[in-house]
Amino acid sequence: MEILDRDGVETLYVHGATVSTLQPFLNLEIPWVWVLGHMPNHVVEWWQATLPIDKSRKPTTAEFRMVGYDVLLPTLQFIELAPDFENHGLALIQSRQRMPNTMDLSRIPENQQSKVLRSNGAFLRIYLPHAGETAQVQCFEKGYLAKVSASSSSLKPKSNSAA
Repeated sequence: MEILDRDGVETLYVHGATVSTLQPFLNLEIPWVWVLGHMPNHVVEWWQATLPIDKSRKPTTAEFRMVGYDVLLPTLQFIELAPDFENHGLALIQSRQRMPNTMDLSRIPENQQSKVLRSNGAFLRIYLPHAGETAQVQCFEKGYLAKVSASSSSLKPKSNSAA
């Protein structure tokens, strides 16, 4: 796998990725995982759920669609929940500190996002559009992606040769 370096951010592409194949990139020493724009139902359809209509009110059972939210979790809790994300796409930032309440990447120009993320303790960024597609894995620390790629058998190409 080729690791690209641009402005101190290393990037690697993982083909046919799912959350379980990307999980080895998470650094257990980095405490926070921010999942952006998670949609529990990735199909656009009405489905029954129990959600609050307002933060200060009790949850209501109703038909919902297009439910999406950000989730901030300790890294170990995200790893425990990872199987629940397996069939979904994923946009994730792993960071050394909690992300600010007001941080909204959609309001930050793309050419400034790496700088803003880095200044807020970001270590790793993963973007997987849909399960089974090509994921983009970025690290703000030089050498980390190469180390993970070299040690993870799930990231190495499978041999087609017969014994």
